[in-house]
Amino acid sequence: MKLSSELCISFWKRNGRINPDGKATIMVRIVINQERDGFSLGYQVEPHKFDTKSGMIAGKTPEAVEINKHIFHVRNELIRHYNLLKSQGAIVTPSMLKNAYLGIGTEKRTLLEVIDFHNEKFTEKVEKGKRSAGTLKKWKSTRDKLSTYMKHVHKLPDIPLERIEYAFAEDFFDYLTLTLGLQDNSAMKYLKNTKQLLKLAVQRKWMQRNPLEDYTCSYVNPERDILDISELSLLFSKKIPIPRLEEAKNAYLFMALTGYAYKDALLLTPDNVVKFFDGEDWIVKNREKTWCRENVPLLPLAKEILSKYKDHPYCMAHNCLLPIKSNQRFNGYLKEIADLCGIRKNLTTHTARHTFATTVTLANGVPLETVSAMLGHKSIRTTQIYAKIVASKVSIDMRPLYQKFNLELPGSFKKLKAV
Repeated sequence: MKLSSELCISFWKRNGRINPDGKATIMVRIVINQERDGFSLGYQVEPHKFDTKSGMIAGKTPEAVEINKHIFHVRNELIRHYNLLKSQGAIVTPSMLKNAYLGIGTEKRTLLEVIDFHNEKFTEKVEKGKRSAGTLKKWKSTRDKLSTYMKHVHKLPDIPLERIEYAFAEDFFDYLTLTLGLQDNSAMKYLKNTKQLLKLAVQRKWMQRNPLEDYTCSYVNPERDILDISELSLLFSKKIPIPRLEEAKNAYLFMALTGYAYKDALLLTPDNVVKFFDGEDWIVKNREKTWCRENVPLLPLAKEILSKYKDHPYCMAHNCLLPIKSNQRFNGYLKEIADLCGIRKNLTTHTARHTFATTVTLANGVPLETVSAMLGHKSIRTTQIYAKIVASKVSIDMRPLYQKFNLELPGSFKKLKAV
């Protein structure tokens, strides 16, 4: 088939070498400016089944469908490699095109080799304190999910990068949600990681393009519990006689006044509190999850909480700012605190961070960019989720006003509006 004034790709059967089963090998011929080269397609068929005119297998048998599908794939891949070589300014020869398609002269990689390379580098960063061990655990989980998916769906222990197509993402998502029963958002996180791995492969020149580049990882924003200003005030003023609950309450309030996640608040030391350029007390550190800077000025109430535990035995023994115990116990304490305070919301370490982003900052006019920097977000798009929550809250709060606020319009204006 002549595809341009230069390039012609055709498929033919090699009648000169019939194997003992009476089958002929299907060959691929590449002609560019009257130069030619070729290679075996990897299939052998009975000669009478091959249609020389169309270069395809006649009929609709499973064998014919499989081979014809592969013929289409090889033709499209050869065209893609040809266009890529041309875009790089090369004078393309048939041998160059064949080698580009077959991967001759290039290092071929598999998907699991890429993620093993990524995780090995990530492990080194964790050991040097540059990245979070929790994030590494999620990457290892991604490897496990990809491995089980390929064994379950593709019946393969691994898959070469060049065989990954767009449908890989859709099938992987279906496997995660339908077979493993994961929620859509959880499945999308694994897809996002997979896209990132293929991007790494492209950057390392282990593959020429990311087949999942156009795959959109869509998330459904869950309902997030946030405390309003009256609930924060209630917590601050509530005196709880049980020391463990009083400590947990104050730690929670500190998180709500600084935006720090549980892990970050747990690791805060006195060295993290510094006098910054403006002469005020700030907490200066990198966020454990993203390793982005998460510098936050201390509000007066936050400083008051820290002062309570300056000489606390636990804080002095562990060189920390707050007497925070294990996460499991901490969340359990928060449920008790909510009951004691009459707050009908699910208090968790996450709701404190959400409250800082909404009630404490955005609702009081702090710009989105500033909030994003204090939260240690890599992208402002992550912070925009909270802006939507604030807008939604405004809408809900304004609804009663539609009925109550009913001013009489001037008579002339009412007449004009009626017309």
